[in-house]
Amino acid sequence: MLTLLRRPAQFALLALAASLTPALVSAQGAECSVDLYQPAQLAQVAVFIQRAATATEPTEAAKALRDAGNLIKDERRFASNPMGLTFAKGQLLVLWLHQDPAPVEMTQFEMNTGRDRVAKVNLLRAADSLLTIVETAQPGCASEMDKWRQSRPWNTRITAVYRLIGTGNVDSAEVYAKEAYILDRRSPFIYNAFAQIAMKRNQTDEMFRQLDKAIELASRDTALVETARQLRTQYAGTMQETAMAETTPAARNEKLGRAARMYLSIGAEDPAAKDGPAYYSAALDIAMLTQDQALIGEILNPMIEDPTPFPDLTLLLGAETARLLNKTDNAMALYRAALSKNANIRDANYFLSYMLLEAKKPAETTALLERLVTIDPGNPDNVMMQTMAVRQVAEAERDTRKRADLIRQVNALMAREAAMAHRVQITRFERRAEGAVWSGTIENRSTAAKTYTIEVSFLDGEGNVLETQSVTTSSAAANATVPFEVTAVQAGIVAWKYVLK
Repeated sequence: MLTLLRRPAQFALLALAASLTPALVSAQGAECSVDLYQPAQLAQVAVFIQRAATATEPTEAAKALRDAGNLIKDERRFASNPMGLTFAKGQLLVLWLHQDPAPVEMTQFEMNTGRDRVAKVNLLRAADSLLTIVETAQPGCASEMDKWRQSRPWNTRITAVYRLIGTGNVDSAEVYAKEAYILDRRSPFIYNAFAQIAMKRNQTDEMFRQLDKAIELASRDTALVETARQLRTQYAGTMQETAMAETTPAARNEKLGRAARMYLSIGAEDPAAKDGPAYYSAALDIAMLTQDQALIGEILNPMIEDPTPFPDLTLLLGAETARLLNKTDNAMALYRAALSKNANIRDANYFLSYMLLEAKKPAETTALLERLVTIDPGNPDNVMMQTMAVRQVAEAERDTRKRADLIRQVNALMAREAAMAHRVQITRFERRAEGAVWSGTIENRSTAAKTYTIEVSFLDGEGNVLETQSVTTSSAAANATVPFEVTAVQAGIVAWKYVLK
């Protein structure tokens, strides 16, 4: 019986924030005190900047920028407010970069800020230099500077980077990435871009170095919580992939351990999140592969100590891991915890009953086995388990009449199991955000060919039926097995039960 999970997505590219167009010309505010309206000439410059920022025609924007450039030719006029002038000049350069086609270099004459028709000004570097002056002098203006640094010129380049990486044009992607880096070095997206470029070039160490920077920056910003999570997922997934290429077990296991602990740290932040079980599943897969007992303990111990924060599926994964490691007490505790949140988990009912019978505690299996047969009535193994439970009770019974009655029950259950002309095996139950996939096989144990119809009810955590579907198999010859599969579409499905017709 398998419970399948989708692993956390391995993000190769990250979604970009919407393109930012600066709407405010003034940087005045509680934290940023740069004034763009004093003296009067600077206020006129601000009017032209605003006009250029909101222009719908390129010629209109260019005229406004040249008019603004003409006003700032004589910097002596702005001696009373050099910081305001510096910021205005930075805005002008960024807005020139907004134009289509966007120039990277222009002369003073072309911008109407001077007479030099030959020397080229690199707009990216010049804008960065001016904005840096303002940021350094006025740290409270950093967020205002970000609006200009991350406006259209930066977004256009970052978008081009990811598009070119996707098409394999890494060299061109690097050109745009370096240009975007000049404008803004505080965004995690630029370091993620460099990481993707390094990955395409098989520069593993450089890739992780850039991802580390991206994660650090994203983690500082509460608005980028999801971005940070995606980056960390990408880091873990890539670490896991590169680990498998290592030639020595020690190097492989060291990297796998790092990947697993990254998955675990993400999952532990919010175990009940939609992807929480998938992160724990990924961490457990690695821990079992490497047989890292310390790592297994790091994953399982918090569930055992307090299962409250964990959803049923994560607890089930923990229980199955503990069972495979022969940690019976831990497995039983986790199966019980999973069933307390979702009583209709087939595997939890089955394996907890099995371990209770091994521990000679048949009385505790009664309710579990009754539920198991209701969930999975077409599997003779479930009836066999009931037989074992009643037999254990009979063996311990000292009253002759009661013992005889129990033995009759054992014989009846054995006859029932032997008479079952089929065996249903559910081999896959994959929960999805919308719906589920449920599949398995039916073995025809009779002497004639047969078709089977299964009506399956998909359940929520309280056992309520969310969706019912029927599937009819192809004809199964005597002693042959046929497959079946059902895809459900309702959200919230966490369990199932069926009737064989």
